[in-house]
Amino acid sequence: MILKKPIRILQITCQLHSRDGVAVVLKNWHNNIDTSQIQFDYLIWWRRADNDHMIEELSQKGANIFILPDPQQYFFQFLKESYCFFKTHHYCTIHSHITHLNFFFYPLAKWFGTKNIIQHAHSARWSEKKLSRFRNYLMLHAVWPLITHKMACSHAAGKAYYGKDFMVVNNGINIEKFTYNPVIRKSKRRELGLENDFIIGHVGRFSAPKNHPFLLNVFEQVLQMKPNAKLLLVGSGPLRQQTEELVRAKNLQKHVVFLGGRTDVEQLYQAFDCFVFPSLHEGLGIVAIEAQAAGLPCILADTLPQEAFICNYKKMALGYAKEWAQAIVTCTEDFKRTDTSAQIKAAGFSAQAIAKQMQDFYLELKH
Repeated sequence: MILKKPIRILQITCQLHSRDGVAVVLKNWHNNIDTSQIQFDYLIWWRRADNDHMIEELSQKGANIFILPDPQQYFFQFLKESYCFFKTHHYCTIHSHITHLNFFFYPLAKWFGTKNIIQHAHSARWSEKKLSRFRNYLMLHAVWPLITHKMACSHAAGKAYYGKDFMVVNNGINIEKFTYNPVIRKSKRRELGLENDFIIGHVGRFSAPKNHPFLLNVFEQVLQMKPNAKLLLVGSGPLRQQTEELVRAKNLQKHVVFLGGRTDVEQLYQAFDCFVFPSLHEGLGIVAIEAQAAGLPCILADTLPQEAFICNYKKMALGYAKEWAQAIVTCTEDFKRTDTSAQIKAAGFSAQAIAKQMQDFYLELKH
């Protein structure tokens, strides 16, 4: 199907930033779709102060970026500008990756002519906070009849949100960026000053679901078996300070490295000797896919959805830290890293293939 003008799809998400998982998914789609047939525009309301170029990159690919006022700070202005936006910009298809604010967006979009409203679940929980879960559930279900298509990043996320009748769309990655490379591994370890250390890596936001206290308990046990061990924590988030305090309380300052949010995560995977991910719950856990794509031995919590388990992994129940530590040591003994890109692609996590899937889906909708 060749179109004279591309169909414009409005993607709704809170922010466009390389440290936001949903934004990275959307960027991967955008980079791999045929923009002569499908073009994305974006509606957001958070813009971080730090220098990140995702908005500029997407604009250069032809996207229009619309920024609403932050509803937490300017609620009535947010409502007014939301109304003006949908009154002025008419989209046949909107694809939302958020929850409770759809209570405002969906009726406005429908009123001004939107035919296709796609709801996308990126988590297996409505929220971490009990009150927010209740709010999100009620507000989204109030506009539930307006949703025409339901998507989720995993079966677990879809079942949690919809129960049944949903489409799973894997969060694809650019597999070649993560494929094991011994040259990058040697260079990155030298850059980090950890050439002779046993490096355990974790990538994730400092928030309750990532279970950093348990991870530190595990690492304490590993140190008893491997005194040259280092734990590298990649990410940012509200619980970072609390985690730093816990590291000091355990006297682990010389062994735990806080790397913050990074733009070189694919290279950091190369430097790791093992990836450990003890999350309490995940919609998917895309970093676990990335770590397996890097050929790492991965110790993963059994709380992850089944789609996250592909190769080089050991699935563990969240129980005793000593058992996790023993698994880390055992799994890395005589482990030889190899190119696992074929397994990751076969599991359906190629960004290019998923972008083509989404493009075909959009083209089949009524416009």
